[in-house]
Amino acid sequence: MKTWITYIAAILMGLATALLFGDAVYASGILSAISSFLVSLGIFITIPIMVFTLPSGIASLGKNRKGPRCALAVILWAIASAIVLSAAAAVVYSIHPVLFPVTSTAGSAPGALSGHVSYLLSAISSSLYPMNAFWSVATATYFIVPVIIISWILGLAIKPSADIIRPAYTVMNSFAEVMYRISRTYTVYGFFLAYASSASLFIDVYQEKTLFAAPDYAILLGITALVSLVIILPLLFALFTRFKKNPYRILYRSAASIITAFATGNIIASIPMNESIARQNNGVQKRVASVSVPFFAVIGRGGAAAIAVISILPLFQSTAGNIPEPAVIAIAAGAAALVSFASSAAIGTEIALISVLALRILGINLYGAENAMIALLPLLGGFAAAIDAYSAALGSAVAASFIDTDTEIPYSDII
Repeated sequence: MKTWITYIAAILMGLATALLFGDAVYASGILSAISSFLVSLGIFITIPIMVFTLPSGIASLGKNRKGPRCALAVILWAIASAIVLSAAAAVVYSIHPVLFPVTSTAGSAPGALSGHVSYLLSAISSSLYPMNAFWSVATATYFIVPVIIISWILGLAIKPSADIIRPAYTVMNSFAEVMYRISRTYTVYGFFLAYASSASLFIDVYQEKTLFAAPDYAILLGITALVSLVIILPLLFALFTRFKKNPYRILYRSAASIITAFATGNIIASIPMNESIARQNNGVQKRVASVSVPFFAVIGRGGAAAIAVISILPLFQSTAGNIPEPAVIAIAAGAAALVSFASSAAIGTEIALISVLALRILGINLYGAENAMIALLPLLGGFAAAIDAYSAALGSAVAASFIDTDTEIPYSDII
C-alpha cells in the first residue's frame, strides 16, 4: 500500500484515539512518552543517514560541476519561500484579524518564553564552537548545523578528482545507498510514529480546550496553512519550474513526510522520509535529495515564519487593543522571515524563537502576553513543520530541475 494512504489512515486513527481517550487523564502521558521515544528514534536514524548521504551528494555534485547551480536553487527557494509565505500570512491576517486566545499558560511569568529562547541561543552558540568533529556528530540531536558543516567539508574532500581518492568516494557512495535503504524502511513503517504523535498532539489540543473556546484563531491558523500548502507554495514552484511540473503530484506523494512533520512538529525526524520520497516518488536524484533536504531543514523555514506572523500579530492586537497598522504588519512579516533562517536553533519551538526575536527587532514589549502561545506551541509547530516539509519536497524538485536531472516516476513505482 502506498505511503500517502497509510499515513492519512494513521493520522485519522490518531484523531479517533484522541476523541476516544481525550478525557482520560493518563492517556496524554502515555501517548506523549511513546511519541517522544519514536521521535528520538527518528532523530537517531537521521544523523547517520546525513553523515553518509550528504558527503556523497556533495562529492557527486562536485564531480559533475553541478554543485554551484544546485546551491543557487536551494538558496533562492529558501529565500523566496520565506518571503512569500510570510507575506501571505500577513495578508490572511489583514483579511481576517483575530485576537490571540487566552490559554492556560497566559499567566506564566513574563520572562518565561524569552528566557527559554535565550537559553537555546546560548546552548546553540556553544555547540558551534569548533572543538571535536566526532563529538559534534555524536552529540547532535535537534541542532544539525555542525553535522552539515562537517559533512560538507568531508564531501568536498572526497570529490573524485584523483585516482587515489576514487576508492573513498566509491565506498562513501555505497554507504549512502545503504542509508537510503534504511530511509525507505523508515518511511514505509513510519506511520507508527505518525499515529502515536498525532494522537498525542490531538489529545493535548483537546485537553487544552482553548481553540474550542476561541475558534476564530483556529480558523485563522487553518486558513493560513491551507493557503500555504494549496496556493502559495504550488504557485511559487510553478514559477521556478516555468509551469512544467505538477506541484500537487508532489503534495500527495510527499504526504508521509508532511503528516509526520505535522504530528511531531519536528522537521529533523522527517529528513529520512523527505530524502527517500524525493528520490523514489518525486524523481529527484539521490545526490540532489541528499544535499537539498538537510539544508532546507536549516534555512528553508518559511512555514515557521508564516505561523509566527499569525502568532505575533494577534498577540499584538490582544495587547494593544486594536488592529496593527499595515506598516506594522508588513514589518512584522519581514522580521519573521529574516529570523526564520536561524529558527533551526529551536527545533520544535521555532515559533517561540521567531516570535521573541522578531518582537525584539521591532522593539515591541508585550509584557508577557507572548506566554499565551506556550500552550499552543505543539500545534503551531506542527503546522509550521508540515508547511516546511512540503516546501523542502518542492525545493528539492526545483534543485533537480535547475541541473536538469529530474525525472518522472510512474505511480506504480512510488512507495
